[in-house]
Amino acid sequence: MKNILILMTLASLLACGSVFKRGSSEKEPAPEPLSKIEASIDLGQQWAFDIGAGLEEAGQHLVPAVDGEQVYTADPEGQISAAGLSDGKRRWSTDLDAVISGGVGAGDGLVLVGTSKGVVYALDARDGKELWKSRVSSEVLTPPVTARGVVVARSGDGRVYGLSAVDGTPRWSFRRSVPSLSLRGAGAPSLYEQVVVLGFASGKIVAADVESGRIIWDVSVTQPRGRNEVERLVDIDARPVMAGSVIYVAAYQGRVTALALGSRRILWARDVSTYNDLSVDDANIYVTDEQDIVHALDRLTGTTVWTQEALKRRRLSPPTAEGDHVFVGDREGFLHALRKSDGKLIGRYKLKDGAVIGAPIQRGSQLLVLTQGGMLTSLTPKN
Repeated sequence: MKNILILMTLASLLACGSVFKRGSSEKEPAPEPLSKIEASIDLGQQWAFDIGAGLEEAGQHLVPAVDGEQVYTADPEGQISAAGLSDGKRRWSTDLDAVISGGVGAGDGLVLVGTSKGVVYALDARDGKELWKSRVSSEVLTPPVTARGVVVARSGDGRVYGLSAVDGTPRWSFRRSVPSLSLRGAGAPSLYEQVVVLGFASGKIVAADVESGRIIWDVSVTQPRGRNEVERLVDIDARPVMAGSVIYVAAYQGRVTALALGSRRILWARDVSTYNDLSVDDANIYVTDEQDIVHALDRLTGTTVWTQEALKRRRLSPPTAEGDHVFVGDREGFLHALRKSDGKLIGRYKLKDGAVIGAPIQRGSQLLVLTQGGMLTSLTPKN
């Protein structure tokens, strides 16, 4: 189970039963043994880049960002770096002397991170120079994003901020209540033209105008079920994904839902529980659920196209669907390639330095994979 943020008394927690941290080797069952596969794809290493300190538990919130010809990384101790996509060589590095808890965002010439003390930093993407910093109300656990001269950041207390991309001055904010018990984390904001879309721990999804912060709509896509607060968790920790005019969103102990952007009508919903980001292509939605089963769901109907159960209990990363393949990483540092048409395992690569963190990032012919020890590796998939 993913880390859970307990915002209640010890007596209330005990009444709900034991809650374990996802990633604890003492509490997790043994992963499914890997069987032999007939590989039809080769995953060769191009380069490896040491981002700085190891990620440990903070790693799930510190995913790299690619913009232009550079990839940007952050470690928990405050080192923000840029590396060239072509060769993996360091272009610059900046030490913020802060505990980084949310990042990395990149765009419009900015590199953006947030800290455990509620500070959002903006660096110049060209040389890493600090341009501004702005304080928000609490810890930042997701990458800030930027569009139309506004940086959107969210804090752990349910507040969302629009900051000036020029100097960090607050332009707007709004808040949604946070349940007394919730998963530690939050879904990163998604930007679509002039609209920012966010999911909340209440099971609601909110769309707001990025320039003014005006709420456009607020829709509940899943409802709490169960007899106690743990069973009733319905956090939307996955980033909402838009394809065409449809938004796809997933909730823990809830559903994967397709929502029409214009009418706000729910087109379909499937009972699949996940806190991982989704991946979308022209035909399907790809999901790694809380039991580490990989699902392909039809985009139009939500019906199951295939499932792959051979990686259960391996603490899978979010999936990345690209070309003819779906890629997922696991807790032992393996990257797995699945055939997109039927989910068959067709490739495997062992990475260094622990569990895979975040979704593999596809950029052209490159696949970028971050591991818990702080190593970013560029692989080149070849059939």
